[in-house]
Amino acid sequence: MKALRSLLKSERGNVAVMFAISMTVLLGATAMVVDIGRLYHEKRILQNAMDASALAGAQGLLTSQARASTLAKEYADKNAFPIGSGDLTITSQSIKVAKESTVPMTFARIFGIQQASVSASAKAEVGLLKSVKRITPITIEYTAIPHETQLKCDNPGKNKGNCGYLDINSNGASGLATNIINGVELAPGTKFVQTEPGQKWGPVKNAFQTLIDNDATKPHCQSAATADKSCDRIIIIPLIKTWAGVNGKSLVEIVGFASYWLERVEDDKQIVGKFKETVSSGEIGGSGPGNVYGVKLVE
Repeated sequence: MKALRSLLKSERGNVAVMFAISMTVLLGATAMVVDIGRLYHEKRILQNAMDASALAGAQGLLTSQARASTLAKEYADKNAFPIGSGDLTITSQSIKVAKESTVPMTFARIFGIQQASVSASAKAEVGLLKSVKRITPITIEYTAIPHETQLKCDNPGKNKGNCGYLDINSNGASGLATNIINGVELAPGTKFVQTEPGQKWGPVKNAFQTLIDNDATKPHCQSAATADKSCDRIIIIPLIKTWAGVNGKSLVEIVGFASYWLERVEDDKQIVGKFKETVSSGEIGGSGPGNVYGVKLVE
């Protein structure tokens, strides 16, 4: 009996030791799961903030590197991860943003780990667009920018019946007007597009006036200097190589894109405005003429 009681005491002692060890392991595992989860969460939101900061900064590169820095900092602040000049690497075509964030630990403090760090970086580039998601189906020769400030159609006979319109599933005057208002998309790498002959001035005039009227309540859209891609009166037009050889419905070669701010539509069949540099949506990597740029994350 004495030996049995001694054995039971010994086993209870072993169980207590094993339980203590198990609880320690369990607490350690809990600490790892909870705190690693916090680190992953912080890493994710930090990366999203750096991506947004880099993309915003890249849009500012069209103005200056100083503007790119300002925009990158503003967007980082909006996402609750302030950055300084030391967190930025800027060139004429790219901007890189890097940030480290310290995360306080919870259960890991049991093991003396008070905090841990995560880091994220993002790099964005700006470049000429080689395809655009929303374009206006009217075109000019690339040599006309930025000197010409009028898109005029008083003499369609000059270009064998063409006024500069493109037939991208337009199906006549009403379809052309709809495409001017809504914009159309060209597949990446599209090189040739068919023209849409004729003046069609009534529907075309109304379509461009609609774009101008849509911006009536947007103060920043009233000037070419402050207008941006949020303004309907900023249109993106394809640039063609030449009108030479065009006769009626013909194929013309697209060599780039240009952005144009619509000032007004006049009764003598002309659209008055200004060409300007702008950032729009699309695939970058173009090498032809134009002033429409895009930004993309490269890291």
